Amino acid sequence: MPWGKRYPQEQLAARNALLGTAHAASSSLAAFTGWLLAVSGASFAFLVAHLDVVVPHVYVGNLAWAFALFALSLLTGLLSRWLGAATLGVLAALSTIEQQAEVARPQANFSLLAFTKFFADASLPIHRCGAWRGYKNAQLGDFIYGIKPVVRRSQWQSLLALLQLAMLFLSVLVLSLGVRA
Repeated sequence: MPWGKRYPQEQLAARNALLGTAHAASSSLAAFTGWLLAVSGASFAFLVAHLDVVVPHVYVGNLAWAFALFALSLLTGLLSRWLGAATLGVLAALSTIEQQAEVARPQANFSLLAFTKFFADASLPIHRCGAWRGYKNAQLGDFIYGIKPVVRRSQWQSLLALLQLAMLFLSVLVLSLGVRA
């Protein structure tokens, strides 16, 4: 017997905890990443605007590495922001779907198959496949399968935010080590 059918209450509790964690992490990381993007973008723009003042005091190799790290920091920040927006969007959609399912649940003639077909037909092909796979796994008692990509996206978002912060500090370190005495 699959784990989902053997422990349904535990599976639903784990599902709710995973979704709650993903929502909390993605919400707070979105603001943090936004501030990091603003600070690193402003610092990058300041250095570029005052390049003629900075170049005589910093080795060119260190300056090039610092600019590369700034640029990578901005890219990882943008990717983290994109993952956060996608995660929050999916979480909002899941909440809406669950609310609709709760409204329709008391009705005896509600067809989950028809609901899944209508939902899947309105989606892009890649999301359509995911909806059908989620439906098939839900029939087998696995309610965690459908949220794994959302939770993993949230976890990648947090790793990218940490990488962005590390690259930002590293670029400042490389720049400060390149200051001519």
